[in-house]
Amino acid sequence: MCNTHKEVVPARIDYIDAWRFLAVVMVIQSHIFVYSGLKVPLLTPYLDQLDRLGELGVLVFFVISGFVICSGLVAEKGRTGTICLPAFYVRRFYRIIPPLWLYLSCLLLLNATDMIEISPQQALTSASFLCNMPFPDGCSWFAGHTWTLAYEEQFYLIFPLLILFVPLINNSLRFALAIAGLTIASVLLNRAGHLFFGEYFMYFIFLLIGCCSALLPENMISRIRQMHIAVWLIVIALLLICIGYVPDGIEKQVKVICYPVLILLTVLGTPTQIKAITLVFKNKQLCYLGRISYTVYLWQELVTGNYVGWLTFVYIAVVFGFAMISYRYIESPFQKMATSMSNDLKAAAVAASLTGYKQDRQY
Repeated sequence: MCNTHKEVVPARIDYIDAWRFLAVVMVIQSHIFVYSGLKVPLLTPYLDQLDRLGELGVLVFFVISGFVICSGLVAEKGRTGTICLPAFYVRRFYRIIPPLWLYLSCLLLLNATDMIEISPQQALTSASFLCNMPFPDGCSWFAGHTWTLAYEEQFYLIFPLLILFVPLINNSLRFALAIAGLTIASVLLNRAGHLFFGEYFMYFIFLLIGCCSALLPENMISRIRQMHIAVWLIVIALLLICIGYVPDGIEKQVKVICYPVLILLTVLGTPTQIKAITLVFKNKQLCYLGRISYTVYLWQELVTGNYVGWLTFVYIAVVFGFAMISYRYIESPFQKMATSMSNDLKAAAVAASLTGYKQDRQY
């Protein structure tokens, strides 16, 4: 299942990093203006829309994650004929776990000093990627946002196996039809009152639409990336209209049916051939902020609780500063370690395979 090919890191798509930054900003503004207790009278009539915009940021993350990670898996399978699952899970572990466990450890220390409230059980639920499950105690505010990581890690526990062993996954058209079926199931489950399962399918759809786009023919991807700026702006306008004007009664149905494709077109269709767009989405500083967005996303929850007020903005600046340090001294070293371990796992698996083959030949 593994091979000796060393890790080939796909060329980084800089404007996707910019979108990561914009997505985390969407989440932060929602937490500040809707949940932190900060009262801004001018924004009070629009709190529902700001909350929806915050969730849109999470959904953008899901689509990007599906596209980027599955592009790497598809490229590996195309290059070698298979996917080294142990190597994939090692890379995933060292990308997600160290920053998360550092954050949760800090929460437990603050809890021990009575500065915040989070139980060991709640922290363990987050550390185990189970915050999207309906446990009575939940995960507390301070770790509640790890529900998004729960969906991602549960998804990536299964999806590489599908790429390897399910023919459906390797055909973008059949894959798209499967997503359509899952979309119908989500809508029906929501309408029938099975909200947990309806939402569970819905969030997987956003990850799947990103994965599906990684399977699209190169000419189709090129056409999306060369989208006319007028079409791109119309797509963004449709998203904003949905956020601002869709009634609550049908909001979930609209979200699961319309948002995945609109977000995919918005992100992948970013018209970087336009100079003004390039100045924003290929700005080095903005792209760097996108690369540190995971740590920003983790720690912003600590400083946007219902107890901070206007100091939230100062604390958010501190979070960005800490994220820069964390990215350099924690995340990057662990990612390099993961790449090295990934290559070693591939080499060891191939060596074992060759030894077994030689022994079979002797008999």
